[in-house]
Amino acid sequence: MKKLLLLIILTCSMIMKAQVKEKAPFIIGSLSTTFGINQNYNLTEEGDGLFIIPKSILLRTEFGYQFNKRWASSINFGYDHHFTYSINAIPYYASLKYNFNIKTSSVYFVEASYGKMWRPSSKFSDGNYYKVGVGLMSLSNARWNGVIKLDFHRKKILGFKNGNLDSLSLGIGFSFL
Repeated sequence: MKKLLLLIILTCSMIMKAQVKEKAPFIIGSLSTTFGINQNYNLTEEGDGLFIIPKSILLRTEFGYQFNKRWASSINFGYDHHFTYSINAIPYYASLKYNFNIKTSSVYFVEASYGKMWRPSSKFSDGNYYKVGVGLMSLSNARWNGVIKLDFHRKKILGFKNGNLDSLSLGIGFSFL
């Protein structure tokens, strides 16, 4: 947990002056996790771990194109592992990103995604994948930029509770322009 906090602080501290590049391709790699309440946590006893614990790991690779200062689109591939349910999934989806606040050192954006999810096991079926989120990309004079995102994911899985696996994730990553 301390390493994750340190990585977030380092990403935020990389902010320098630059501009959003127009009409340029980009690549983003990110690592996210969802958090949940530890069911074994007891307020009165010691040794039960933390109250909030990671529930999954989500790896993403994004290949996109920045059309102008505001709009970008991308194709995404990833790997998701949810510890609690022993669910593995490989989502592939398209995203549309809108930069709603552009400053000299950072860009705040909203993003919406839709695609499919392939399941490598027969325990659950393949399904649809939806995502909406907000994020911050710190801009630097170099080609590497830090990204912090908060996303809501919905995985449509037949045979799963109510047909959905919903999660909220916190992610960090780096873009290469």
